[in-house]
Amino acid sequence: MGNILNYTKGQGEFKNWIIEESDFDYQHLGKCESIFCQGNGYMGVRAALEEKYVGEKRNMFVAGTFNKFDEAEVTELPNLPDITNVIIYVSGIRFRMDSGVLHAYSRSLNLKTGELIRKVDWESPNGDRLELCFNRFVSVANRHIIGSKVTIKPLSGDMNISIESGIDGQVTNTGSQHFHEGEKRIYDATYMEMISKTIQSGVYAAIHASHAFEIDGKKAKVDLLPVIERRFLSNKLQLTLKKDSVFTMEKISCVHTSRDLKYESISDDIVDSLKNDGLETIRKAYELGYDALFKENKDAWAHFWREHDIKINAINDYDQLAIRFALYHLNIMTKQDDNRVGIGAKGLSGEGYKGHSFWDTEIFILPYFMFTQPKTARTLLEYRFRNLYGARLKARENGFKGAMYPWESAWIDDGEVTPKLGAADVVTGEATPILTGLIEQHISADIAYAVWEYYIATRDQEFMDNYGYEIIIQTAYFWSSRVEWNETLKRYEINDVIGPDEYKEHVNNNAYTNYLAHYNMKLAKEIIEEMPNINPELYKKLDQKLHLSNIKDEIDRVIDGLYLPKPGEDGIIPQHDTYLKLKHIDLTPYKNAEVVGTIYNDYNMEQINEMQVSKQADLVMLLYLLDDLFDKETKKKNYLFYEERTLHDSSLSKSTHCILANDLGYRDSAYEFFRSSCDIDLGQNMKSSDMGIHSAAMGGIWQCVVMGFGGVRIVGDDLYISPRLPKEWSDISFPLVWRGNPMRVTVSQDDVVVENMGKDAVSIFIYDTKTSILAGQKAGAEIKR
Repeated sequence: MGNILNYTKGQGEFKNWIIEESDFDYQHLGKCESIFCQGNGYMGVRAALEEKYVGEKRNMFVAGTFNKFDEAEVTELPNLPDITNVIIYVSGIRFRMDSGVLHAYSRSLNLKTGELIRKVDWESPNGDRLELCFNRFVSVANRHIIGSKVTIKPLSGDMNISIESGIDGQVTNTGSQHFHEGEKRIYDATYMEMISKTIQSGVYAAIHASHAFEIDGKKAKVDLLPVIERRFLSNKLQLTLKKDSVFTMEKISCVHTSRDLKYESISDDIVDSLKNDGLETIRKAYELGYDALFKENKDAWAHFWREHDIKINAINDYDQLAIRFALYHLNIMTKQDDNRVGIGAKGLSGEGYKGHSFWDTEIFILPYFMFTQPKTARTLLEYRFRNLYGARLKARENGFKGAMYPWESAWIDDGEVTPKLGAADVVTGEATPILTGLIEQHISADIAYAVWEYYIATRDQEFMDNYGYEIIIQTAYFWSSRVEWNETLKRYEINDVIGPDEYKEHVNNNAYTNYLAHYNMKLAKEIIEEMPNINPELYKKLDQKLHLSNIKDEIDRVIDGLYLPKPGEDGIIPQHDTYLKLKHIDLTPYKNAEVVGTIYNDYNMEQINEMQVSKQADLVMLLYLLDDLFDKETKKKNYLFYEERTLHDSSLSKSTHCILANDLGYRDSAYEFFRSSCDIDLGQNMKSSDMGIHSAAMGGIWQCVVMGFGGVRIVGDDLYISPRLPKEWSDISFPLVWRGNPMRVTVSQDDVVVENMGKDAVSIFIYDTKTSILAGQKAGAEIKR
């Protein structure tokens, strides 16, 4: 079997919009289940096939519905009752593509419309041959609706068809059952209902479904047998289909939960509200039918793409498809109107990382929303404000002051939810302790950094007054209490941490952590000093709440003495105190491996800790985020030194190296890193995405295109646009929002043009020339080589 994924399926208006799985391999179910995931930010439905297979993962998640199965486990997004399974029997033989003969197969996701379509020409073991077509969408027009359709056409003769379809509450999260048995009912022999409640968090989920039938394009009345079993209800039907006739079953489903924003202030009769709203939604949807509902969904996607599409003219069309793939997933993983939920490391596409939010959001994903949908960026940062309670609690529990953000976050009052144990130690055979929740602490500075970047890009003063300043000040207070005085060297240090490079544990003075902590404290110090003059009422309010003068005293005490590693005689900045003294080994076999993490096959964490090997961009990330602190020569030396020692075993890594390589003039390397970033999920490695897509990689792809090749960067208080296209691209065009004004940037190999489509004049730098662009006007420059 050759390559399974086909990137050229789309033609005409759908060119570079469709990803096709052109062959079926039951050993590689997880890949397309993840990358073909459908959603709308409210919910995500993993693209498991309608019929069941060993090894499949059937997942439906609703943002924010976290639950803890057992006190010994951490909270996770629970897998809601499944509505995708459809059991089909053909003359008594169960339809499965791994039995009989598969004459033709195609499954494709249309990024432009959000529809998943599978077409199958199947011959059963007893010789019956038929065509089947499966359609599915998750609506972005009505975020509670899921539409699906099954079409069956007998080819070899008349056939007896039996179908069972319903709501399956027997699903688990890898064995953990999160819901009580619940209530089950079928109304009017048409509308199915299952009401379930999570066992610990008390979240109700209401699932409704309905079925409608056609034969040869005409509505058909089909006798249904209702079935109610433990955590399960369905309808069964049997009929005889004539040769070449076409039978269609439409299944419309809807989902509501007590965590929906609508019910936030409702405490009484929540179950009745969920039932009534669910029944009203499903009845209306049933009357409209699949085609009308899908048209609403398609129109909503069309509106999104008109505003947010990025157009790339490239030698390889894959580049255009890849950026659209990233934009699609960035928008189906994010609940854009709810500040109680963040973005999971796998979005809503799989059980990996339990739906928890990491620093991925602020550093890799938020820039996309900040520069294109700033209201959504604000919502995501408000989520971090609502996490402050847990951050302060974690700081106190660890003997610190201020706000120490959880490494993994879930619901707004869950606090730290990082699991304690992970994979097996190849040497000892024991479960490996997960230390990130204890000592990977840079996330507090990452969030403060993101808050300030958002403010510079938006000038959203109301956000800063109500949320942003407090986040920056509270996290800075944490760092002022976290540093330790080294009497011998007469300096403050940050010891016993994990930096972004998680192959190095219990290190002292991780450069990334120290510099970002210093940046965090510097911001807070300036804010506290300037606020009495700019907004004395706000200063008074925050001072009463936080005791700002005490915090400033603590920051003043340590900030100038904090150790910030500098380049040595060879120009290399030590990633941490002992990194440059560690053993250097040949990493070629691990760099060339088809899967990540192969170094664990030969070494355990303790051994890796003693080698000059990095999991991902660490110091290189520092050079990117705080790039105005380092000259070009320092960046070059450190980029080359650390890239040689980096395995890129994290999906966060290659996009950062792409951007810095492009900045430094390594155009071929930059393009290779871009393509590799795209391949993490979209590439032909059929095991790369089993547990879900990589959310940060989606943001990373966008950053490669816009921040890297498009040259978009915030420097100080200004926006710079300094494009450097790869030679493989003739031109690109992308949207950008700066301080409330939408713009479109068009870059060719010869020039760059910025169009201001907003209401106000914008002042930006194109390369090093400050340019004012009036509303409705354009400005440009020649490309600098």
